[in-house]
Amino acid sequence: MATASKNTFEQVYNVREESDLSSKVSYVICAILQRGIMVAGFSATKELLIIHYTGYNSNKPIWEIDFFEYLISQEVLFANKEKVKAVFICTEKNFVVPDDLYEEKAAKDWLKRIHYIEARDVIDAFHLEDDKARYVHAVSQGILELIKINFRKATIQPMALYQFRNTKKMSLQLHGFITNEQVSITLHNYSQLLWHKVFDYTCAEDIAYGIKHFCMENNISPSKIAFKCDAVSAAEFDTLNALSQYFPGLRSGKGEIENKWDATISLALQLFECV
Repeated sequence: MATASKNTFEQVYNVREESDLSSKVSYVICAILQRGIMVAGFSATKELLIIHYTGYNSNKPIWEIDFFEYLISQEVLFANKEKVKAVFICTEKNFVVPDDLYEEKAAKDWLKRIHYIEARDVIDAFHLEDDKARYVHAVSQGILELIKINFRKATIQPMALYQFRNTKKMSLQLHGFITNEQVSITLHNYSQLLWHKVFDYTCAEDIAYGIKHFCMENNISPSKIAFKCDAVSAAEFDTLNALSQYFPGLRSGKGEIENKWDATISLALQLFECV
């Protein structure tokens, strides 16, 4: 189900038709994006029950605090904020550095050379156990403060971290997720990290070009890549369909992308595994 207002766009997925389904939610996770929020509710037995997505119009600035305050205040699954166990943030301001080379001040300096870091951005680093590396990223201080005020018991981590888990079993595994504005992609060859990038796109061709350009520069055949791609809402289904023209074996994280919510369900389940 989808609804739209002057400034926002909303989508709702329920695993079954029950009027009181939200009352059965015991755990909540939240993903915060440039112009939107994805929220998933799980039962006491960790069954996925509900997914809500709310975004605001692209004519408004990214990371606009007033809109995020409004979205949080209106979200039904945030009625009991104690249930929110994790908040994931998607930001393109990131890079990966091996553990052996990591030094906090130097990492922050390098991030500022690679990306434009605003004065009020907060830089943090997260350990990637399987890759023996650190994921360094920068987030708006205002967004972080808003999260900490509203979700005091929730852990905060980059959305992309789930793409660095359980990577040793496959050769040339490309794992990604898309929002309506950005794509996050991570390429592993068994346990070796080859590439990670979060970037903006306007159509599926932009994503395909970015991937195939990297492959060309690194002598990798795109046909040998196993590409799994998730999505933050059902609105990205058409983009995934278009992307499958360039990557015929495209799947969601858990299987086929047969209906509009498959890739979003897959994303919610994988993020919940990180809690």
